[in-house]
Amino acid sequence: MGSEEIENTLTIRGKRPRLMEFIRKNGIIFRHVKLSSNKETDYYYDIKKVAYHPKAIHLLAELLLEEIAIHRPRSVGGLEMGAVPLTTSVLIKSTMDGKYRKGLNGFFIRKNPKIHGLENKIEGILEPPIVIVDDVVTSGQSVKDAIDAVNNAGYSVKGVVCVIDRQEEGTLNVLKENNIRYSSLFKHSDFKSFIERRLEKKQQNQKIPSN
Repeated sequence: MGSEEIENTLTIRGKRPRLMEFIRKNGIIFRHVKLSSNKETDYYYDIKKVAYHPKAIHLLAELLLEEIAIHRPRSVGGLEMGAVPLTTSVLIKSTMDGKYRKGLNGFFIRKNPKIHGLENKIEGILEPPIVIVDDVVTSGQSVKDAIDAVNNAGYSVKGVVCVIDRQEEGTLNVLKENNIRYSSLFKHSDFKSFIERRLEKKQQNQKIPSN
């Protein structure tokens, strides 16, 4: 049995640890960066490296669809660019597993409307119920911007699902401040001990004098 066949026979419960391990190995970058919240950190969740991997994307799409299905949506999407690969993979998966006879609709929201052509802020199909997706929630501002855009288009949002809740301490979470409920496939606490060990090892290596 090939690796692809094995992935297809895994249950949802079995796929979660498989995706979690993939994020550990490929989706956490250890270097000093500034987050969208302007806070500086020594690690970064790069879910795009997961979302664009040919094997991980199947795991990600299935777990996202399982969580999204709770809201019984007709359309799924979010703010560019983080939501684009997530939305596309979920739409394709929704036509394959029998949960949706005709599959889900999708859309993405431009940070700035085009100044030519149709000059759309939102591209794609909005059909309620609508679910917003995002890769990582830190301050939640990108999700809030997506919700505001959907509301301005005359629709409401039924649910919000992200891949990772960064659980950033000392950073204002605008979703919680505005009583916007959201769920995530993983939380920072799922990776905290792994990250702390890697940072500690990196720090120790930096103290070792070179010959």
